[in-house]
Amino acid sequence: MNEIEKKLLDYITETFEIDADDPDFGMDVDLFETGFLDSLGSFSIINFIEETWGVEITQKDLTLYPMNSIQEIAQVVGQKL
Repeated sequence: MNEIEKKLLDYITETFEIDADDPDFGMDVDLFETGFLDSLGSFSIINFIEETWGVEITQKDLTLYPMNSIQEIAQVVGQKL
């Protein structure tokens, strides 16, 4: 797990009160399909990314890149850095 993934994992589990030991939760789990996050949660994560790493997540990014799992989100952030 890299630093970006670790920060995202910590933020998501704390903010959305997800037990990191939940067998349905993981770095590659679709957070929306499994019900861990909803559309409002996505705005919270985007805000966290922009404040933490100083990168902008645009509508184009959301269209071009899958950002459903922690791994996918971290990959996009890494590319933008």
